[in-house]
Amino acid sequence: MKMNKQIFFLVGLIGALAFTGCRKDFEEINTNPNEPTAVSTGFLLTSAQKATMDRVYDSFWGSRRGMQTAQYWSSNQYSNESRYQYRDATANSAWASFYAGPLQDLQTIIDLNSGDNAGDYAGYGDNANQIAVAKILQAWIYQHLTDAFGDIPMSEALQGVGNTTPGYDSQADVYAALVVMLDDAIGSMTSGAGPQGDQIYGGNMDQWTKFANSLKLRVAMRMADVSPGPAQSAAEAALSSGMIIAGNEDNALFSYLTGAPNNNPINEDYKTRNDFAASNTMVDYLASLNDPRVGVYYAEAVNGGGYVGEVYGLTEANAAITMNDDVSQRGSAILAADLPGILFDAAQTHFLAAEAAERGWSSILSAEEHYNAAIALNMNFWGITDEAAIADYTGQDAVAYATAEGDWKTKIGRQKWVALYMQGYEGWAEYRRLDFGLLNACADGALAGDGNVPTRMWYPLDEQTLNGDNWSAATDAGATDLLSTKLWWDVN
Repeated sequence: MKMNKQIFFLVGLIGALAFTGCRKDFEEINTNPNEPTAVSTGFLLTSAQKATMDRVYDSFWGSRRGMQTAQYWSSNQYSNESRYQYRDATANSAWASFYAGPLQDLQTIIDLNSGDNAGDYAGYGDNANQIAVAKILQAWIYQHLTDAFGDIPMSEALQGVGNTTPGYDSQADVYAALVVMLDDAIGSMTSGAGPQGDQIYGGNMDQWTKFANSLKLRVAMRMADVSPGPAQSAAEAALSSGMIIAGNEDNALFSYLTGAPNNNPINEDYKTRNDFAASNTMVDYLASLNDPRVGVYYAEAVNGGGYVGEVYGLTEANAAITMNDDVSQRGSAILAADLPGILFDAAQTHFLAAEAAERGWSSILSAEEHYNAAIALNMNFWGITDEAAIADYTGQDAVAYATAEGDWKTKIGRQKWVALYMQGYEGWAEYRRLDFGLLNACADGALAGDGNVPTRMWYPLDEQTLNGDNWSAATDAGATDLLSTKLWWDVN
């Protein structure tokens, strides 16, 4: 998982002042040869990629919300968020940072490469390829946001001072737009140079095509129960393209380095505090299956040994009773400075393809073959390569596709949840969509919502004050801005 790529940072954009004067050589004399005349879109791309992953892996939006809501982790302290009392500041910060940060940087790349002066930016990669990569990343972020909140600004967003109060697009419209955005990106790629500053694929456009098709497959499958016709068309187009993330060598990963400020935020946060431990929800399930990933995801408890999960959803007082050494902490691989940020991996592709086969759509292999491939690929990703051990795992009655408990949604959903560890929001999304059970009620009761696992996040409080009319229109004056309001695609 280690990838040696240099991380560049966007430290600022330098503006130029234009003057007029009497001397004909005034402009030449007053031009700083060390000052760039055009924004480096390579810096913008690196900044957008890093800012996206830093937010997804930070200690609040990524950990306290994403990883805890999916019940991969429990709180050692400050446990109210494991009982769904989420801090307003977290949503405010995440929403603002996604829109004003990576989404806006990516839009700037699109605008600069499609304007009258696009030739000025061709040195940073073929114009069309820069635009395509920016659109793919925007699609990834928009899906992340809509699956957390529901309706979101999209068609009126990213207009700067031209529109500071964008209206909300329905989630149905967002999903339709995502398919169009990804199709545009795929169809516009050329054989020219890939973008500079790409810390995911190093400008390899074939890999970006695979990422775009795989992301389109995920978008399609998520809307399969509410818009089956368009979903099937999009999914089958992606699977038949021959260009999908089929192996771990194709995974869309952001490369972190071993030292600050370029290390994974989880590692940086752990240097000064340890607020999370293994969740009993996940540990107990892995233990019931003798799943070898438990030893990668978590560490054995110092006191007594073995893998012991912290009970999920405790009061702060009860969480404080358990000593850190009494429960399993996060594994060394998870706390590593260079743990990569995962945007998309091969296991996801195969689980999605298994689902396509079960729905009777054109797929590549049988549902069972894709299911087994997904499990094996995920184990390989985490360093478990013993083929006999993997075969023993997938062959046991509780895991084998023919004998595992439940319908195909339950079978696929449970193993997919295990494989989506370190992708908290995706694990939570698939729990809501596939309804595979497993997640526990808060041990000491929920502090917000209806007592069940939330089906969405509240909108940021700032939206009520800064974009109140549009927030009100999107939420029926706040009546539907609830943790229990189901998203468009969540029909069961």
